[in-house]
Formats: sequence, structure tokens, C-alpha cells
Amino acid sequence: MPSVLMIMLCMRCRLGGAEKRYARVFEMLVAQPGSRHKLLINQSMLNLLQAAGILLHHEPYLIILDPPFRRYAQSRVGHWLSQLLYPLMWLLDAIWYTWQCWRMIRRFKPEIVHPLLVGVDFSLLALLLHPKIHLVLSAYSTPFGSFREKHIAGIGLRTFVRHYLMQHCDVVDALSVSIREDLVARGVDSGKIQVAPCSFTDVTLCQPAPCKKKWVVFLGRFTETKNPFLLAQAIPRISAQVDAHFFFLGEGHLQTQLEQLVQSLDIANYVTIRFEPNPTQILNQSSIFVSLQAEENYPSQSLLEAMACGNAIVATDVGETWRLVDRANGFRIPPTVDAVVDAIVSLLRDPLLSQRGVVSRQRVLSEHTSERFFAYITDLYRIATRAASQ
Repeated sequence: MPSVLMIMLCMRCRLGGAEKRYARVFEMLVAQPGSRHKLLINQSMLNLLQAAGILLHHEPYLIILDPPFRRYAQSRVGHWLSQLLYPLMWLLDAIWYTWQCWRMIRRFKPEIVHPLLVGVDFSLLALLLHPKIHLVLSAYSTPFGSFREKHIAGIGLRTFVRHYLMQHCDVVDALSVSIREDLVARGVDSGKIQVAPCSFTDVTLCQPAPCKKKWVVFLGRFTETKNPFLLAQAIPRISAQVDAHFFFLGEGHLQTQLEQLVQSLDIANYVTIRFEPNPTQILNQSSIFVSLQAEENYPSQSLLEAMACGNAIVATDVGETWRLVDRANGFRIPPTVDAVVDAIVSLLRDPLLSQRGVVSRQRVLSEHTSERFFAYITDLYRIATRAASQ
């Protein structure tokens, strides 16, 4: 196995499915005998992962960074001055991260660099200065850029950097066929793109309760693409027909609006809104999981986790959602309030609801395993070294 430096850096750290998935891949990498792998990670991301039970005892393999400039401004100057200086501190931290990537690549001389999150952007200069290092990039979502990215002359900087690196890397790891098609449409060489056969989640805490409660769960960031309002708007009509309690587990910039919507619809007695660091505590007891993403539900970590916990699924019929959800374990629906109401009411009245949850769990345990994904990733690293030598 070639030595790997995985780079997992962020400027606004939030824990999502990609972060959990690749951190667990790193755990499996360093469990191999004679491991020479390293993970370059910032302290705030490590804190989030460790709170979720990941990377708890891996200090010898971690290079932990704590960006100094914003931390200094927050601790040494007043709040208003800290806010005023924030753009400058952000820029200085970005430059510092870029320098650290160069230092660590030079120090450890890995055979493969695998950057994730904004680690892709920070590693660009170092990779240009070390052209013999094999580069693996992961594409785990669309669109290609980000709504937060900066633009110069109408060009998205993050999109430009990632497109450049994907054109010059050895292998691209695409999490789904739809992501591969998007990359090819953007001019990435189809011959260097490999598609993951599955995704996975940690199922050790997924232990479905023998007697499930009539709980319906939304788990994810409160953003427009996740559509939390769609479920909230359906709750009055659902509650008028069946007894159920609804959990919105997450955080995000729409949280205040979501809370206001719940109050205006007079459904606060039926709803719990909170961030839950250990969602399996709820998912093991709930009966239905709702995934209403606008563009793609596959391979949502939250969805896989809910399935492993024995939930029937209501999901928007977009992208490759069909790979996880069908009539045996739930419903794929159009993104309308009527469809959400009909699907949830139908499931809560279904005498075979628990059997649908069993189907969900078995699908994850048999098809979306960590072993299968890890075998794919390690093969990807070998392909990268072979591709560069040809």
C-alpha cells in the first residue's frame, strides 16, 4: 500500500457525511500493519469528529493544526474589532494553511496526497511544487462549486482550482454515477474517474428497538437543498390523521425560520428541533425517516444511518435515490406537501411498517459496507500510482 497523506481542512467546520466517511476510511488505513499514513486536520474538525466517536485514539497518525490568526483575534481583541478584522484574519489563516500543507508534504514525502474539503484549495501550491506526488481527488457532491465561494471577474475561485486539479490529478473518486456524469460534462477526463460501488456508515450504534415509536425524523443541515420546510408544512395535515411526533435534528442558517414556521403552524407540541450529536439514539426508536433533498439523496450518510437503524423511508425521487429506496422499504415522492402527507400517513397506517424497516436495515448491511468501500479506496490508491508510472 502506498503511503497516503490525507488532508482534511476547513475554514467553517461543520460535520457532514463526507467528513465522517473519509475519517473512517483513514481509521481503516492506519489499522493496516506497518501503516505510514498521516492525516492533516485542523483542531475544530477533529473535535467534531471525536464528539461523534471517530478518530478517538489515532494521535500518532494525526497532524493537528490550530489556525492562529482568527483564534488570536477572538481571544485578544474586543468583539467589534474581532469582527472588523475577521476578513484579514481569514486570509492570513488561509495562507498559513497553504504553508502548512507545503511543509507537511515536504516533511513526510507521501506517495499519494488525498485532499478533502478546502484542503483541496490549500494544497494546490504544494502540489504544483511537488509534481511527482500522486494526487487523488474525491468528488462527493454536486454542484461543482459552492454558494460561498469567492468570484473574480465572474470566475468562481474554488471551482477553478478544483477543475484545474481534477484535470491534472491521477485519479478522481466519484461517489455516484451522476457525479461522474457532471464531471465529464465539465471536461474532466472520463478515463481517470472511478465510481464508488457503495457508500457506508458506522452501524455499530445502529440497534433498532424491538418496539418502534411513531416518530418521524428529519436529520441534516437546515438549508434550502435539504428542504426542512417541506416536512414542516405537511405536519398539520399528518397530525390531523395519525398520531406521530416529528424530530428535526440538525442546525443551519434556516433554523430560526424553521422554528418560526413551526410556531405559526401551531404544531410545536408535535415537533422537536435540536442538534443531536448522537442521532442513533433517536433513529433506533423512530419508525420513519424523511430525506427531501432537492438534487440527490444518494448516498446520504444520514439516510444510510436511518436505514441501518430500521426506519422506513420517505425520500424525494431525485438522482440515484432509487439505489436506496423503493416500495419494499418506503416511498420515493415528488417534492410536494401533498406527496409528503400521503406517504407518511400511508406508512404510519401500514401494518407492515416494521417489515419495511427490516428491509432498509438489511439493504445497508449487505450492500453498503465499510469493507466494500475500503477495498475500493485502497484499489484507487494503487491505480493512482500505476497511472502515473505509465
